[in-house]
Amino acid sequence: MSAHLLYQDFFRFLEALSAGSEDPWVLYQRHYLGKHEAALRAWWDQCLGLPEDSWADRVRRVRPPEYGLLSLLVQQTDLGGVSRDALDRCQAVLPLTPEPEVYLMVGFFSPDGFAFEVSGRWTIGIGLERLASARPVPILIAHEYAHCYRRRFARPRTLGERLVEEGFAVELSSRAFPERPEAEHLLMRPGQVAAIRDYEPALWRAVQAHLESEDETIVARIVYGRASDGWPSRAGPYLGWRLVRAFLGTGAGGFEAPASHLLAWAAETSSLACDEHASAV
Repeated sequence: MSAHLLYQDFFRFLEALSAGSEDPWVLYQRHYLGKHEAALRAWWDQCLGLPEDSWADRVRRVRPPEYGLLSLLVQQTDLGGVSRDALDRCQAVLPLTPEPEVYLMVGFFSPDGFAFEVSGRWTIGIGLERLASARPVPILIAHEYAHCYRRRFARPRTLGERLVEEGFAVELSSRAFPERPEAEHLLMRPGQVAAIRDYEPALWRAVQAHLESEDETIVARIVYGRASDGWPSRAGPYLGWRLVRAFLGTGAGGFEAPASHLLAWAAETSSLACDEHASAV
């Protein structure tokens, strides 16, 4: 089975929580965690990395009515079918064996999409807790599929490598779902994309000095930054995508190309912050 619908058991936990007076953490373990222990513990350890006491405390603060809109979403959407179609489209563009498993779950503070290791295999996680609709799910799966594909070769360490990885994720999404608008592949609003495009050369100049940095504060700010910290939200993935698309357009390599190879190519050809690459795709 490629798609694991963990969220179904989360809602069984909510039903039990609404019906009884047992400790929520006990109910959570009985109905949810205990049934999907390998995946959920991998998610907690790799995405959050907090003590188990923090997990139990958060579970004890769960209020079932807060999940009313999500309950409607999962009842009205065949998320298993959506996941299967997304995997099929990704396989058609970039075959990968074994195919990554997809875990559709309800967590706490988890990313909307993430690649994580379960029992030694790279898999795709989709955190449903913040999604207002199912429309982003195929795009998120495609992004994480690309990460699973490239994790077979290396894990990114530096800012430059992370930008390249995000760029490949956006590129695979755009090839698997060519009917979707550019902004959706970037997980941005159209106005955000237009604003970043206007400042693309300046943004590249700003990041060049940090491309070899492994400082997670710097990396997170540029890859995931918010406007409140002076860096446009998701500008990093946009820049990475522009670099990856330019590289793939030369025929010098494909999705297996090491990030270091792309960055060296960009430096040698002066592709970073170059006006000729700043035009709209």
